[in-house]
Amino acid sequence: MVDSQAFSSARDRTAAAYLAVLRLARERGYIITRLKIAKLLYLADLAAVRAGDDPVSGIEWRWLNHGPFNNTLQYLENELTEKRVVRKDPYFIGYQIRLVGDVSGLDMPAPEMAILERVVAEFGSLAATSLKDLSYQTPPMIDAQERGQGVVLDLSLARPRPKLGGLVTRMSAVLRRLPEQETDPGVFVEIEREMDELAEARRRATGALLRDDQ
Repeated sequence: MVDSQAFSSARDRTAAAYLAVLRLARERGYIITRLKIAKLLYLADLAAVRAGDDPVSGIEWRWLNHGPFNNTLQYLENELTEKRVVRKDPYFIGYQIRLVGDVSGLDMPAPEMAILERVVAEFGSLAATSLKDLSYQTPPMIDAQERGQGVVLDLSLARPRPKLGGLVTRMSAVLRRLPEQETDPGVFVEIEREMDELAEARRRATGALLRDDQ
């Protein structure tokens, strides 16, 4: 996975991921809204983290009114609209976001683009409300609901946890197969011999310390 230094800033990374999702959705004929693109980017970040990679979007996700979100997405949407890269059309109570232009130099690295492609292919046809409901069932959002609205989501919770149950069972079986260990009386004899050999050295060291204190 190419790290975030491939972009000049986290904002560029977010813009590249945002435009990539719009491009992929346009190719497939999917409708994209403000809420929907946020959830697709969030799911892409979770997919990357589950695979052991860094998040692809560069967004610090928080639990806001409609689940995972960050206001930088709103600012980015406004900026791209002003530059006529995207167009906002009324759609029910919100807006549909359409890609009508492009920005050079903001291409996603191939591994990250592959993640976005898989996420858009799997979830891009779902309604925004379905994606919102799905996001609330993810480990970072379950954790956030216990901590309170507005908190930063801990994406590391999406990483698969090692299954220790099988390991413990196997180790227990190995221990049961080992021959019973008996105490060797010779060990104690050896310890006593070493203590006797060191006794004179300890007496000299103690005497030197006492003389220094006088």
